[in-house]
Parts: sequence; C-alpha cells; structure tokens
Amino acid sequence: MEGRMNKYRQLSPERAIVWTEKSLKYHYNHQQQHHEARKVLVVYYLCKNQQLEHPHFMEVPLSSSADLYMRDVIERLNVLRGRVIASMYSWSCKRSYKNGYVWHDLCDNDIVHPAHGNDYILMC
Repeated sequence: MEGRMNKYRQLSPERAIVWTEKSLKYHYNHQQQHHEARKVLVVYYLCKNQQLEHPHFMEVPLSSSADLYMRDVIERLNVLRGRVIASMYSWSCKRSYKNGYVWHDLCDNDIVHPAHGNDYILMC
C-alpha cells in the first residue's frame, strides 16, 4: 500500500523548482546585444567638385552610453562605404548657435553634437 501512496504523492511547488544560474557567456552576449541596440540616426553630406551631394542617411551604433563620437561615425562609414571615404574628408557637424547655426569642425575623438534634439547632421 505504501508503494501506491509514493507513486501518487505530489511534490510541493518548492521542491519541483530547479534553480539554475545564467552562464557568464550568456551575460556577456546579453550585454552586447543590449549595447548594440542603442543607435542614432545621422544625416551626412559629401562634397564633390565643391558641390554638396544629396543627403545620405545611416544608423550609427553608440560606443558610449550617452554621446555620439566621430570615431563611431567613421567606423560605420568604413563598413558602409569602404575604408577610404572617411579619411578622404574633414568632417563638421551642424550646431545651433544663438538664432542660427554653425559648422563645428571635428576630429576622431570629438563628440558630435546634435543640431536639433536628436538630429545629427554632418558635412565633409
């Protein structure tokens, strides 16, 4: 009779749960995916024969949590258009200044400031 009782005995919910820890690899991959999800939209203009081309558009992943750096833009341009295009030009970003705007010259480690809100506009 005891054999039948053991067969039909139900486990309490606490005993049925098996606790498992996530591996370090899982945490690293999850953190990378979350980090890559942060992208900003950038409009940029290229110059040919001293004339501005039509605007180009790209999404740039952020390397830091808050700011867009020119090195992020250069890395993305290298992926999209080849390694030569970003190094051929000097870059400026459009910034609001008093009642108008100015073009702010940039180096690789400079922060790219948005023109209005979250709009990033670059020109070479």
